[in-house]
Amino acid sequence: MKTKQLLTLNIALFALVLATSAQKYVTTLQHNGVAQAFYGQNSLIEAYNASVKGDTLNLSGGYFNAPTAFAKGITVIGSGHFPDPTGVVEKRTKILSGLTINFGADSLRLEGLYIDGDINYAAASSINYVKVIRCRLASARFNSNSELASKNYCSFEECFIEGGINFNNYGINLYVYHSIIKSTPIILDNWYETSVSNINGSAQIDGNIFIPISSVAFGNVIGSLINNNIIITQYFLFRGFDSNTLINNLFIQSTVNFGTNSYSNNYLGVPQADIFVNETGNAIDYTHDYHLKNPEKYIGTDGTQVGLYGGTIPFKEKGLPTNPQITSKHIASETDVNGNLDVNITVKAQAN
Repeated sequence: MKTKQLLTLNIALFALVLATSAQKYVTTLQHNGVAQAFYGQNSLIEAYNASVKGDTLNLSGGYFNAPTAFAKGITVIGSGHFPDPTGVVEKRTKILSGLTINFGADSLRLEGLYIDGDINYAAASSINYVKVIRCRLASARFNSNSELASKNYCSFEECFIEGGINFNNYGINLYVYHSIIKSTPIILDNWYETSVSNINGSAQIDGNIFIPISSVAFGNVIGSLINNNIIITQYFLFRGFDSNTLINNLFIQSTVNFGTNSYSNNYLGVPQADIFVNETGNAIDYTHDYHLKNPEKYIGTDGTQVGLYGGTIPFKEKGLPTNPQITSKHIASETDVNGNLDVNITVKAQAN
């Protein structure tokens, strides 16, 4: 209870700082229950430099420059990557470059960010337990160059990923959950692109939407669980694909060659126009509605629907981060005769 109260108080303090610092981008550093505010487009860099492992950085909406690299196990939470209902993008948190994750970043958590570039995991470093949650990014590349540089227990959850994920063959217990993923140019046999590539066992890929356009959904993926996904492609589904288990996935292709992989209860030949409430083409689009037209018809392995909105924790509407959200605020334009400022802020906790 004490931790929850501290978090709520610090979020309220963050709201107050934001509201009383018009037009300024703000990063608050939470360390041992104490919040410190940094201002401006470089505030994330300054707060990161002042942070230590276990700290939390909360970012307002706006535009932020990124540190040269993340090499600490901290939590970074923005205001989300969706524009608000009126289309105002300044209310989301946009990082103005890609991100680099280096040795020392074990247990790093990135949440609620619009990342204008790739996430690159350092080639020569072992980096574990990194979570990317409710973010939008260009692509993710693990860049591992040896077994000693494996990336293990890393996950992507409820993300929009424009250019796919390259796991680069080194890493165990990798997780991709409730995300929308397009494709990235990965050269295999000199000619194709893929959405998820280079997994050498033990990954779990569950409840995603794959939109690989005219490219391959899975390339060089071995020994993984692939369940409850929606795969939209008229092209080749698999290349270098072996010893995987595919259960309760939905394909728009009417004929799927599963090869030597294990498979059961998959839905084949479902027209793209019949899947979602509102979705056309092959773009990740904030105006689309990715709920299923017939959720009771396409059931996943756990008895809930396939795709984003199945599972025990469905995709969060509008990609809101998990921290408490400000539902209303009133801040007087001036102080009273005693120098007091009337402030009324309501903060609502979230279940997920």
